[in-house]
Amino acid sequence: MVGIGKIHYYILFICGSLFTAVAISVTSVSFILPSAQCDFQMTSVHKGLLNGATMIGMFSGSFIWGYISDSRGRRYALIFSMLIDGSFNLLSSVSQIYPVLIICRLMSGFGVSGATVLYSYLGEFVNTKYREKFLCWMEMFWTIGIIILPCLAWLVMPQTFRIEYGFFLFRSWNLFTIISALPSLILAFLLMKLPESPKFLLAKGKYNETIECLKFVHRWNNNTDVKFPVTSIVAPDYVQELNKGFLVGLYESTIGLFTSKFKYVAIITCIIQFCSTTSYYMLMLWFPELMNRFLWYETLYTGFPNMTTMCDIVSLYKVEPDDIDGKCNDDIDESVYMNIVIIGFACIPTSLIVPLFVNKLGIRFFLGVCFFGSGVSAACLYVITSSHSNLMLSAVFESLSSAGISLMYCIAVELFPTEYRGMAVSIGSTFGKIGALLGNVVVGVFIDEYCTVPIVVACSFLIISGLLVYTLPKTGITSTK
Repeated sequence: MVGIGKIHYYILFICGSLFTAVAISVTSVSFILPSAQCDFQMTSVHKGLLNGATMIGMFSGSFIWGYISDSRGRRYALIFSMLIDGSFNLLSSVSQIYPVLIICRLMSGFGVSGATVLYSYLGEFVNTKYREKFLCWMEMFWTIGIIILPCLAWLVMPQTFRIEYGFFLFRSWNLFTIISALPSLILAFLLMKLPESPKFLLAKGKYNETIECLKFVHRWNNNTDVKFPVTSIVAPDYVQELNKGFLVGLYESTIGLFTSKFKYVAIITCIIQFCSTTSYYMLMLWFPELMNRFLWYETLYTGFPNMTTMCDIVSLYKVEPDDIDGKCNDDIDESVYMNIVIIGFACIPTSLIVPLFVNKLGIRFFLGVCFFGSGVSAACLYVITSSHSNLMLSAVFESLSSAGISLMYCIAVELFPTEYRGMAVSIGSTFGKIGALLGNVVVGVFIDEYCTVPIVVACSFLIISGLLVYTLPKTGITSTK
């Protein structure tokens, strides 16, 4: 009755822009790693721990924000999670010691993990006919973030200013971190002007508030003051929920999901999220580092024969802790920024094709293509011997794997009813962040000596994800309420 109109596209724009902010916040660390390594005397293991701190925060936060979104509201969870992300990113910009930087990235990850609620919030405003298409457009906004980030880094990171005052040091990477924090804070305030999800309000028995939300949507879509024709909602089977403590409610929501008829779907989606997110973050956050190593090798060894594999090349860059003061180099070659921009633009075709054809071909078709294709590209990384090959494979991997992860959130919104949706999506994200944490630690430990290990893990996990997709039911499960 409220139709599809201006307000829905505005909500899509706000949710999408927030997803862009999330992409900037999460992946900004990939440029901070090589730029701040001398300030914090970071080895590869330290860099892996810094990436891992973000994932630890996201792991713990996903679980909590999912419960908050199902108990207090989608909009409530989104606003506070983005405020936490932006605030701690700002604080990390003035960090002077490594442990403080770790804590700030951990809390930023805790906040940004609430962004998974975006899929539930957006999907619950849109009717079934348009829901998949709207949700799939979110991947385009992630791609925009991936493009904007290296452009910002390219403008800011090469600046050579150095502000020192006693113990305090402020350089270009600090300014870059401040800029990366602003989108989350700005969009959190814009979200305050939007209503709560009408389906959430309905599921909680808040019928008057549901009517007010639908009136708001109807007024925007029709650009008229004509009253919304529905004046009351009757749902006699609704049972008022008892007030519970936070931990009790969190426990009961989790147990309720995994003891319900949705438990099989929940387990499969968690496994897929774990495997695919492990592979994605294992490689994506290390792309600037790997490109920097390739360019360092090709510059230093000009005229020499190419090494046999990528692993031989990256191992030459190894810096021992005792040598870091003498061998540390925090300059990022300008072509690295250009390469990341190219990777971002390479994601645009996938981001356009999926929402345009998802209703015809189905989410499962695109999930299979994305996971199998990115798995093959990850395997091919082992045999490359040049920065150009690395760039092409990185572009294929980024475009397919990121699209696959986004589609997993879309399919979770379709498979779970309102009362379980927030928790189901967020628990899947929680398992994904566990994998992302383990993946970054694996890369940090093995990249210098045994880089074959992360490549094999990434490839295998993506293939497993592609196979498991076809075990999910083909249609959503309706609520028992």
